[in-house]
Formats: sequence, C-alpha cells, structure tokens
Amino acid sequence: MNRLKQAGFLFLIVLLLSTPMQAYAFNPASAGSIKIIEQPYFIQHQDQAMLADGQAITYQGMDYLPLRDIASLFNLGISHQGNGIYLEQTGAGTISIQPSTNRQLPKQTIPASDLVTFNIPIGAHAGVVLEDGQQTPSFAKNANAPLYPASTVKVMTALLALEHGNLNDVVVVGPGAAAVPSDSSTAGVRPGDIMTLEQLLYALMLPSGNDAAVAIAEHIGGSHWQFIQMMNQRARQLGAVNTTFSNAHGYPHPNQKTTVNDLAKIGQEAAKHPFFLKLVSTPNYATTYRNRQGMPVHKAWRNTNAMTQPSSGFMHPSILGGKTGYTNAARHNLISFGQGNGYDYTIVLLRGEREQRYRDTRSLIDQMKFSRQLFDSAHKKTIVVSPVSEPLYLNQQQISGIENMFIYNNSIYIPATSIPKLSAMAGGARLTTTQQMQVKVNQDVVTFDRTEPVILSGRLLVPVRSIFEELGLELEWNAATQTVTGKNATTTITMKMNDTHATVNGIPHTLDVPATAVNGRTIVPVRFITEATGATVDWGRGRVLMLN
Repeated sequence: MNRLKQAGFLFLIVLLLSTPMQAYAFNPASAGSIKIIEQPYFIQHQDQAMLADGQAITYQGMDYLPLRDIASLFNLGISHQGNGIYLEQTGAGTISIQPSTNRQLPKQTIPASDLVTFNIPIGAHAGVVLEDGQQTPSFAKNANAPLYPASTVKVMTALLALEHGNLNDVVVVGPGAAAVPSDSSTAGVRPGDIMTLEQLLYALMLPSGNDAAVAIAEHIGGSHWQFIQMMNQRARQLGAVNTTFSNAHGYPHPNQKTTVNDLAKIGQEAAKHPFFLKLVSTPNYATTYRNRQGMPVHKAWRNTNAMTQPSSGFMHPSILGGKTGYTNAARHNLISFGQGNGYDYTIVLLRGEREQRYRDTRSLIDQMKFSRQLFDSAHKKTIVVSPVSEPLYLNQQQISGIENMFIYNNSIYIPATSIPKLSAMAGGARLTTTQQMQVKVNQDVVTFDRTEPVILSGRLLVPVRSIFEELGLELEWNAATQTVTGKNATTTITMKMNDTHATVNGIPHTLDVPATAVNGRTIVPVRFITEATGATVDWGRGRVLMLN
C-alpha cells in the first residue's frame, strides 16, 4: 500500500495495475491522474500576510506547495539545468512578504480533512474501516475494545516473515511445529520438512496452519518466544498499543488481545507488500516439498476465507482477500483488504458470526465507496501529474530528503514539510490544517494578533486594536460605559459593547451586529468601521503558511 506519507517514496502516481494480486495502491513508477483538493492559501510572517500566487494541493492527507511561491518568498531564483533544479539567492536573505493584492480574497469553504466517515449497523461486536492515507477510521464500532484475535494474529506473523525473510529461503521445519495444541487448525507440515518460506506462508494463510506459524516463528526469530517479542515490538512501532501477542498463530491465550483499530494498522502495513496481497487473495494452492527423508510431499491447501471462493456466494469485486479467525472465545473474526474509487481499504471485524462477517464486510465496502464518491465529487478534482526525478540544489549544494516532487500545470510542487530545507529562516514553517478567516483593507491583507476574525449573523467581526491601527485610528476604551472609540483627524467612531447603536462623527447608526468580546478580546464589525473611514474591505478564507 504505497502512500505519499511514507518518507522516501517518490510521488509518481499511476493507474492501478491490472490484477488484484499486484494492486492495492498506485504504482510509484510513472505519471498519471490523481484526485486532489486544490485551494488558495496565505503566507504570514510576524505582522505581515499575503495571498500566495499559487494553489496548495492536498493528496491523501499530505500537502504540497508550488516551489516558485516558496522560492520567491526567500528571494531565490530558479533555474532548470540538465542535471537538476537550482535555487540561487538573488537578493537579501530575508523573507519577502507582499501584502498588497488587487485580487479578490477566496471565499470557498474547503474541508479541513478529506476523511470520510459513515455509520451503518453491523452484526459483529467490533469493526473498523481504515482508508489509505488516514489515521482515523472511516467507520468504527467498539474500535478500542480488547478482544481475542484468533488466527488474525497470522497477519502479523506474515508481515514479519516478509520484512525479515526471503521468499526463497529454504526452511527446515523445527520441532515446535509438532507441539501445537491438538485441536489447532494445521497445514500438515512436520518437523524436518524442507520447504521454502513462500510455501510456508501459503500454509500459514490459506488453511490457517498453526504448525506453519510456529515453523515461521522459529525460522525468523530463532525461537517461538523470541519471535513473539518481535511481534509485540512491531505492534508498538505501528501504533498498535492496545495489542499483546502471546503466540504466532492465535490459539487462545488469556493475555493475547487486540482491537479492531490496532489490527487495521497491522493489516495496512502488511498490505504494503504485494506478495501479501497475492497470498490472501489466493483461493487454492498446490505445492510439493520434501520431508526429512527427502521424499516428496504433495499438498493442496484451500483458503478458509469464503470471500476468495467463487462458489461461496460471498465474493465481492472490491474485496481482494483477507484472513479469517475463529475460536470459541473469539467467535468469528475477519480482516479484509479492498479497493474502490482509487483508494485502498482495510476492514476488520471481531467477534462476529460465521456468515454475518462476510455480509458485514460487503456492506462496509459498499458504503465506504459510496461515501467516498460523494465526497470526492463535491470537493476534489482530477489532475495529471508527472514526476520530478532531478535533484534539487540550493546555492550549488544538493538538498537531500525532498524526493516526492511533481509537476502539475507547468509548476513544480514540493511537500510543505520540506520548506525548512530551503531556508534557515523557515525552521518553524507550518501550513495550518484548517482554513482561517482573512481580511483585506484597501489592498493590504491584515494580520490579527491571537484572535482570528469571526462571522456572527452573517457579518465579519475583527479584533478592534488591529483594525484601528491599520486604519490609523486612535483607540480609546471607557470601562465605565463599556464604550469603544476610534478617532483620527477627520473621523470619530463610537460603539458600545453588545449594543447595536453607534455613532460616526456624532451621527447615529444602527449596526447589524454590535461590538462584542471573544476570549477576552474586543471584536468589532469591520465593514462598518471601514465604510466610516472611507476604506474598502474584502474578506476571505484559506489555509495559512505560518513562518516564525
């Protein structure tokens, strides 16, 4: 599941590969079309702000900004030479903010997140749907309830095998394979059998072989116990902090618990491996290996997951495969991996019923796809991007760590998180996660200290001190009468707090909304103030690149 969030991955987005065995994400190998949120943004440094020339792009939770905007901000020239993209200091080493603009401020409301959420009834006690690029599930029921995982534990076992082993590893099955409980599900592998790690993984995931799980654990970890330590350490690394593993196969143990939320994180990581997806989507597998005497052993394993079996009636075009689990204590569990609308999904159900878990999974993937399509139709656009493979240089020195640049609409985009690499003055640069109200008086974008502008009853109110200073008004405050006065050589404006009656040069006016206080700071209706002084005002909203 290749995602832009992973450091070190190139941002080269493509069409999905043709078969489910290879798919589950965009292939980072060539250019292609993606769905993004595009929006104007502002740049603010100390008491100056401006509307940026370009647009911010958000794709799968990661933000990108035009390189030319950032270069201009730090007085850097851009040249594209044969072996790279060069940034050179062209002026003073200062931050260049141009508050003045004759453009109308943007007013479109953009969602703060592209997280899609929904709620439908399911039969399982707990369930989640986790979309790629998201940390928060789109669907959650009892997401953090501690439950028995049963054989869904084998997803972690497979993940560690793929991370620490090689599919061509020759494995001699150890003695632990014969020591699994007699009522375990097994694949029929025996101590002394000689087989590849690939064959063992099929034995693990299709017939849900506990014997194969121990054989893998002993091969990868050196011992079953040491492998369990690796499992728990990896769970912590993935943020699965409410999970404790006690064995590699999921046989009941009072201390072995997980949550649907944790299991989704583990599954999402496993699905980054193409072979894992091939594994869990395979309905049947036949193979031959040799026993300790060197005699051939022929095996045919059938996947316990009915969603991989054409005859079951539970297959779904958007579900690639998954892993079942069952014990009396755990009941019927299922983790599934799906695709839809260009997104990847991990669906986890714990403590369900045998057939209901499949019906739940089908309902969840259908609702997820529907909800995502509605959101994307309303808020996203499809663009075509191409990769930037050349390195980036700053004053002749190559910059490391900016690898996922791309070109859109003849402009190079870089991750917003990479901006500090372009200037020592940008160490604390950050792009706000939500839109903020912005105000332009005459032609200048105005900044407000600590208190943001707000809209009340359809009218914009701004901090009084900032707007008075911008308009050259002297501020007076009468605590006894709760009166705010602003005056210059030609104009005197008087307003009482929470009172719609006001005066301009002694002439009464009725306000749509009065001056009031928010978080202990006085805010006033900006249009009334600017019209009283002969100034023009415009307002808008957008995310803000904040510089220290």
